[in-house]
Order: sequence, then C-alpha cells, then structure tokens
Amino acid sequence: MSIEVKKQHYIWEYYLKGWATDDQIWSKREDKIIRTSTENVAQQRYFYETAPLSDAEIKLLIKMVMKGPAINQFVNLGSLNTYLSIANSGNKLEKFGLEQYHGIVENNALPVLTALREKHFDILNDKQSKINLCIYLGHQYTRTKKARTSFTDHQGLRIPEEHKDCNFHKVQNAFGFILANSIGGSLCDHLDLRVVENHSDIKLITSDQPIYNLLAIPGDISKESSIYFPISPYLALWAKNRPNNERIDTKEKAEELNTFMAKNSLEFIFASSKDELAALTT
Repeated sequence: MSIEVKKQHYIWEYYLKGWATDDQIWSKREDKIIRTSTENVAQQRYFYETAPLSDAEIKLLIKMVMKGPAINQFVNLGSLNTYLSIANSGNKLEKFGLEQYHGIVENNALPVLTALREKHFDILNDKQSKINLCIYLGHQYTRTKKARTSFTDHQGLRIPEEHKDCNFHKVQNAFGFILANSIGGSLCDHLDLRVVENHSDIKLITSDQPIYNLLAIPGDISKESSIYFPISPYLALWAKNRPNNERIDTKEKAEELNTFMAKNSLEFIFASSKDELAALTT
C-alpha cells in the first residue's frame, strides 16, 4: 500500500463512518446540505505537509513546551523530537510523515472505538486500550483545521520580540502536534472518561472539530475540563473531573450538545440524516 497519501483527512474517516450509511454521510457546509462520501469531507491535499524549522523556531517551541508538570515536559520534548524527525528530514516524510503517524494512532484506536460503538464499554478497563484511545483523542483535538488556527488565541502564545522573525504558522502547526500526547495523557490519567448513552429522541451530530471542552473560555486558559466527543448518533465519550455523572436523557440536553457542536465547527457539520442538519439552530 502506498504511503504517499495526498488526500489527508483532519477528521478520521473511520470516525465519520459512525454517522454514515454505505460510506455516505450528510454534511452541512455554510447553508448547503448534501449527502457525500466520507472520503470527500474534512480533508485537504497535503494538509499535514511540514516545513523545516529554523533554529530560532525550535528554540521558541522548546520555550513553549517546557511548561507545566515535569511529566508533560518530558512527553512534549519527545513529541518535539518526533516532529523534527519528520519536518527536518529533507525527504518525502515532509509531505507524508505526519499522515503516516496519524494513521498509526488511528489503527491503535480502531479496535477500541469499534468495541465502544458495539457497546462493549468494558474495553476501557483495559489499560492499553484506554491509552490508545486517549492518545487518539489528544491528536484528534489538535490536528483539525480549526485547532491549527486557534492556538494564537490561547495560552498566551504570542511570539516574543526576540522571536519576531519566526514563522508562527509553522510553529503553531508543530505546537499542536506536540501538545496532543500530553492532552491524551491528561484525559487518561486525570479525568474520569466515560461512555454516555443518548437516551433522548434526538440523534447526536458531529463536526470538523468533533472533540471540545464544553467549559472552554475563548482566548483564555481553561481551568476546568468537560471534554465531549460524540462517537455515534447514540453514544458519546465524556471526560471530566469526578464525579462524572453526565447524562443525555432529554431532548433539551441533546439539542444543547448539538447546538454547541455546530457553533464550534469551522466548516463542516455532520449528521446521519438531512432532517437533523436542517433542524439545527446555530
């Protein structure tokens, strides 16, 4: 199988299949609602293509990632080295290396997500399965088109004067990749991750930013976490501090979550039917 994938998804195609029938999904972009292949949405040619980082850009990244607990710094430096091995490789890895990396992360998470959709929730009791899922969640959080353009507004990530000549577009793409494993680790070790069944009459939707902190404050550091990630019209993953007693039992709750998902999308909203998208109020 060729590793030179030109059409690179920033939302895992297998994830989208949770809303698809015969690989066709209902999608809303701006005011247009269409039914299309999961292969044709939330993707872009060479989306994960990297560019070599200068010494100044690497120094800036090191300053940015050497914050927080020691374990996070350790994980972040490892991720930085992985990114540099791809971006500064001087070969085809610059175009395809990150896509390959995400493919490995997805393959590790695939049996876990499949089991959860089949309501085998006890798979989360298996430590390695939970780790694989959380690593995927961390990367899915930061790898999207929206996330790549959002880091300028979060965590005080303004370029200091001494780094004014750095290419911040390159830096923020690298920074998102570097943060992903730390986010996954926090989900796994510090939050109560549960599967929540949707018992309402309203099906859950998803978007091109499918995982989000419901308590996020735009332009500020989120001090509380309530990480919501629908995995099908009938199931969602929810991670927060204990006690985690989240439920989706009413029409109003499902509509609230769907409205949040739609409002925090960038371009695409996805559902299992046309009517669900048409009924959205954003």
